[in-house]
Formats: sequence, structure tokens, C-alpha cells
Amino acid sequence: AKALESVDLVREADVEMRRIGEATREAVHLGAFDEDAIIYIHKIDADYGLRMQSRIGRRNPLHSTAIGKVLLAWMNPAEARDVLSHVEFRKSTQKSLASAEAVLSILPRVREQGYGEDNEEQEEGLQCLAVPVFDRFGRVIAGLSISFPTMRCGADTKSHYVALLKQSGLAISTRLGYREATEQAAVAQS
Repeated sequence: AKALESVDLVREADVEMRRIGEATREAVHLGAFDEDAIIYIHKIDADYGLRMQSRIGRRNPLHSTAIGKVLLAWMNPAEARDVLSHVEFRKSTQKSLASAEAVLSILPRVREQGYGEDNEEQEEGLQCLAVPVFDRFGRVIAGLSISFPTMRCGADTKSHYVALLKQSGLAISTRLGYREATEQAAVAQS
């Protein structure tokens, strides 16, 4: 069932990921939770000569990736704490978060703003922004991200990328059967 869900997710995400890739020329990733890490399940390479360590099937830490922070932010706080208790906090860069408490402290903000950030925490010189992808039950099943060199990130670029990601994350989620909370509340009241 998990494999079939992943196939549907990748198929539905591919169109949106290609659209973001064409609009930004940056690398776009789809990642899911895998025990104590994230695993990349789909990727659109950057048009620029950007070389990243990511590849489909590769695992990366939850604590130093934007996708990981998104996946953790939508978990029950006790579940996120439990997951982080099994994580070995290796510092990929000097900016990597080094403890469960440091990660837990930023999760409310991630959830409130609707996106997670990796500001050179996984790879020096590289930033990443990610949004959640929801299934039909309203559970976060993946993170959709865009990665780009820090030198290309101004405030306008960041807000533009966040808007693109949110729009695409919602489109993918909707195709998977997700309905936004307002629609779910209306259905529950009727």
C-alpha cells in the first residue's frame, strides 16, 4: 500500500515539479519520511550547473533539511520528539541544528508560516524551502522543496519561491483527495 501511495504521489507531483523547475530553473525535490530521516522519491534537476548531493533514494537528515522540518512540524509534538530522540545530530555544516530541542523550538513557526527552511544547514552555499503535501485524510505524506544557491536568494526570490511551492503543494494535495480545512469544516457541519 505504501508503494502504491508513493507511485500516485510521484505521478501527481511530477507535473507541478516540472512547472516549478521551468519557472525557476532550480532543483525541485519530493521527499518522504523514512524512519529517522527523509528519503528523496522524485527530483527535477536544476537547469543551472548546480551539483547537489541529492538523488532519488538517498536519505538525508530530518534536522538539517527543509523537507525534514516540514514533515516534523505537522506531526503530533510528542511524536516529533520521539522521532528526534532516535536521531544522531551530525552537523553537515556549521549552521546545522545540533539538538532535538533546537529543532522542536522552530517547528511551531514552520507550521504557522506553512513552509520550512534550510539555510545552508545541509550543504554550504545552498538554501532550500519546502512545503507539505497532504493526503486525502489531511496527513502530511511528503515535502515539496526547491533548492538554490544562497547567492541567488533575495527577499523577492524567497517570497516568489514560497508562493510557487504553496500553490503546487496544494495542487498535488488536492489531486490526492485533500480538501482544505475550510471545506472540511463545511462538510462536517452539513
